[in-house]
Amino acid sequence: MRGLGYRRGIETFVAVYLAIGFLIAFGLFGWEVVSTVRREGFGGAVGNALRTNIEELPLYWRVPVVAWTFVIALPLIATWATLRGEFDAVGAVFVFLLWMLYLGLLRWHYRAKAQARAVSRRHRR
Repeated sequence: MRGLGYRRGIETFVAVYLAIGFLIAFGLFGWEVVSTVRREGFGGAVGNALRTNIEELPLYWRVPVVAWTFVIALPLIATWATLRGEFDAVGAVFVFLLWMLYLGLLRWHYRAKAQARAVSRRHRR
């Protein structure tokens, strides 16, 4: 049977391993940020990062999965709360606004996907 000292040794090893991993990851990320800012300037680096996120984020497969999950789940949650007698008008408004946000996210995904297909077809011709 292993004692308390063995467990502390494993916990220490895991903590040191994670700390070194995070330091290396943050160091590499910082190096990439500094080199990009030096090359393009701060405004250019931020602008390119925003542009990339806006152009590529809606094309990820996770976006419709998350959006459909919330578009389906939020009315169910609101119905459940109403049936249990915990209806709150302010909460219902916020749930509706959140539902509209995810519906907009879903629409954004499908429009960006159609636009990417149209651009791809034009380049193939």
